[in-house]
Amino acid sequence: MNCYGIDAPRSRAVVLVVDRSLEDLEAAREHLRSECIVLTARSASGALELAAQEPCPDLVLLGCLVPDADGAAVLAGLRRDERTRSVPVVASGPQAECEGLARRAEGTADFIPKPWTAPVLQTRLRTHIELKRLREELSQRNCALQQEVERRSHLERTLQVSAADLGRFSGGVSLDLRAPASAISNCADSLLAEQASLSAKGRQGLERIVAASRRMNRTIEDVLRYSLAGQSDMRVRCVDLSVLAAEVLADLGAQAAAQVVVDPLPVVRGDPAMLGQVLAHLIGNALKFSGARSGAQLQIRARTAAGLVEVSVRDNGAGFDMGRRDKLFGLFQRLHAETEFPGSGVGLAIVKRLVVRQGGTVSADSVPGGWTTFRFTLPAAHAQPHGASSRCAVCAGQGPAGRTPANPAANNDFLAPRSRGADPDPEEPARGARRP
Repeated sequence: MNCYGIDAPRSRAVVLVVDRSLEDLEAAREHLRSECIVLTARSASGALELAAQEPCPDLVLLGCLVPDADGAAVLAGLRRDERTRSVPVVASGPQAECEGLARRAEGTADFIPKPWTAPVLQTRLRTHIELKRLREELSQRNCALQQEVERRSHLERTLQVSAADLGRFSGGVSLDLRAPASAISNCADSLLAEQASLSAKGRQGLERIVAASRRMNRTIEDVLRYSLAGQSDMRVRCVDLSVLAAEVLADLGAQAAAQVVVDPLPVVRGDPAMLGQVLAHLIGNALKFSGARSGAQLQIRARTAAGLVEVSVRDNGAGFDMGRRDKLFGLFQRLHAETEFPGSGVGLAIVKRLVVRQGGTVSADSVPGGWTTFRFTLPAAHAQPHGASSRCAVCAGQGPAGRTPANPAANNDFLAPRSRGADPDPEEPARGARRP
């Protein structure tokens, strides 16, 4: 048993040559020593002992016969050891012996008939060593990818738990604060009715208490709605946005406040109650920020591409600074002073949460003093095909999808009973439904 070149850098491949012939061992050493670290063994026991040591071989060139065993025994021993189980084994010898070894033992990667020639031996072994390196690299990458998937899955589960806990906390706090805040507001209102006995300074202080308590009540209600927007169950169906937008505009009295243009809007897949809230917030914001302007205009448009519907709500109101656009859909983020445009800074956060829950996205752009546009995307009705047994009323031509009241404050529960024109559940037959 000999070992040559063990002190060479590990960047060179290690080849273990096992053969009973000293002449063949010397020939292999001469052919391979310029490219590889060459280990040689003349016995099965010596070969297995060398293979289990460091450096572990990258390839074994195995003669079909050795003095104390045959090649099949050596191959079986290599496959039993976890350290050498994946090492490629190339059989060597007369063709008949190599074919006999292949029949008696599985796991040989190739065979090279004797007598060897340097170019054939070098090229064949170089190919198998490179294949082994590529397999190991692929295995390492797969392992790293699996670890990254597990890490991200764990992070996602942690975030989901944290988001659920935060939602329950904010909802619970809002409910707990609602009663004392209402009590303060009611007491202040009662005192304000009897302010004749108060001094001017006292009346001013009491008016500030009333105004602050009302603001607190609005904020508590908004936080509660934001919490419910992330927790309520969804009832996804086909929703006719033209009908939904018309109902929201009517509820908000938009036609009297601005010049309104509504393009034909498509049918989408979504929760009608939640989409009603989205449109109510966006249209309400457009009316609020353009209300002080003469010639206020409001436009609602949509376009469909790649199975998605992009809805835009535009107004020519005050606009916002594009440099602060990243804060626009955050909770309690206000880009205008309370005295200029009242509000809690929660409405657009609710819009984003409701749209994202339905697989959509939100965006906005603005030119101060020009047009401001808010956009959201949703799956088009045809993007999720469904069979006749599950067709909703809009897709079947049975009527428009409905919605909940337009005023966001009027509905803290996004699962209110079906409103006018509501799209019936697929399982519920529609009464008097028109056939297409």
